[in-house]
Amino acid sequence: MPDDPAPKLRQPLAGLAAKIIFFVFTATLLTASVVGWIAVSSTRAFLWKSFESRYPHSLAYAEERVGDRLEEVGTQLAGHAAPTLRGASGHDAVEAALRGLLDEETDLDALAFAGPDGRLLARAGAQAPWPAVLPDPVRGGAEPHVWTLAADGDARLVLVVPLHGETRGFLLATPRRRMLQGILAQTRSQDEDELLLVARQGSIVASTEPELAETRLPPEALRGVGSAGAREWSDEAGLRWVGGTREARTLDAVLVVREPFSTAFAPVFAVVTRVFAINLLIVVVFGLIAYRVTAAIVRPIEALSAGARRISQGQLDVEIRESRSNDEIGLLTRTFNDMTRRLRKNQVEIQAVTTQLVTQNQDLQRANEVLAQLSITDGLTKLHNHRFFQDHLTREIKRVNRTGEPLAILLADIDDFKRLNDRLGHAAGDELLVRIAAVMNRSIRESDLLARYGGEEFAIVAGGTDLPGAVTLAEKVREAVAESSFILDDSLRPTRITVSVGVAQYKGDRKAFFHSADRALYRAKAEGKNCVRAYDGAA
Repeated sequence: MPDDPAPKLRQPLAGLAAKIIFFVFTATLLTASVVGWIAVSSTRAFLWKSFESRYPHSLAYAEERVGDRLEEVGTQLAGHAAPTLRGASGHDAVEAALRGLLDEETDLDALAFAGPDGRLLARAGAQAPWPAVLPDPVRGGAEPHVWTLAADGDARLVLVVPLHGETRGFLLATPRRRMLQGILAQTRSQDEDELLLVARQGSIVASTEPELAETRLPPEALRGVGSAGAREWSDEAGLRWVGGTREARTLDAVLVVREPFSTAFAPVFAVVTRVFAINLLIVVVFGLIAYRVTAAIVRPIEALSAGARRISQGQLDVEIRESRSNDEIGLLTRTFNDMTRRLRKNQVEIQAVTTQLVTQNQDLQRANEVLAQLSITDGLTKLHNHRFFQDHLTREIKRVNRTGEPLAILLADIDDFKRLNDRLGHAAGDELLVRIAAVMNRSIRESDLLARYGGEEFAIVAGGTDLPGAVTLAEKVREAVAESSFILDDSLRPTRITVSVGVAQYKGDRKAFFHSADRALYRAKAEGKNCVRAYDGAA
């Protein structure tokens, strides 16, 4: 009787082996895809959130810096123009006077003079598209203001300075683009950002890039000006940009911050490439491993299956009886047991690492809290610094605008500080600042905010205080400093120090509020120092 034929061997890709391979391949591909999608989405969301927090701050800071510089130029022109033009009669004399003013103001490239009726009478400097007659809105207001002049695709900022007294009319000045470009370059938060000052119809007035490919922005870039956050748009050349906009009312223009889409989202592209390569490698490696392992399995292994099920349920105390044979099953059994031991060991290590990470995260959180406090504190006097003062003043102004309560500000400056600093040295000067800060801090109320505004100047925000109350508080501070004595050098001789204080009350305009206190401080300095002066509205 012939022997029974040998049993046929199972094909590696048939039955259970094929199912395992297909399952491992599909699970690996799906998991890698989900992890990659989460990584890319998280990176993009993080970048977008960063844009939305960075752009508004950069634009607000740029508007403030440009506005402050133009206000400074306008104040200088208002002071110099009247005496210069007072004696000029006739077109040639006025133009000569304008050229003289232009030589003094290096940040301007053109000047023009218009009469009280707005008609242009004379000009000097670079060519500018001056209109024959100023529009009615431009002639409004008694203080210097900014007007954006756009004509023939060219846009320029024009500083309009009303002149009163004997020489009545309007002095028009165009700041140099290079000056505006320098201010914008100093205010951008990152080197990749482009800051642009744009007329409302889209013409570019100035930018951080001296040579731009375009002279105006597409309508999509300025649509919804002033809306919070970041957005995307494409220019006429098809380039994609990411940025934000801000309507700069004080500049009669629009501020735009932008950066190329490819630059802004370069981390996302890098993550996509890296994730794709890793996913492909994972799929290939695990597919090959699954194929090699399952191809060698020709029959079910109940013990290993049962042990695997227990491990999948989180039971790591699995120990399978090992076979004495050295075949594949014996090796697989021993490997399985080694795996469970390593899993138990890894679980212990992971728990230890998790505990360590929690501790480190708590330490990092405490360090961040310390850094946050240091960012709003003056390192020398330990008072609040200029940044916190500005933020606090903004909150107080919003509050009093809602409640109608009075609000006052005091600006105090140490008299003759520079001379004292030069005589005794910077170390003594620093010690004096610290001790005067302590005296002033003891003199104010708990509800008041004392901050070091800069150098030897201090600022006090007094909420719920009208002008008489603020004057009383200022006198208290001034007397406390004047009655104190300070030993600043090795001679042990007490030194008397005085301060001058300017006081102003908020009347609805933030800039005028601070400017009034500054003018009051200037008067106190001019009228003998060691005194308090309140702003009464006089010039």
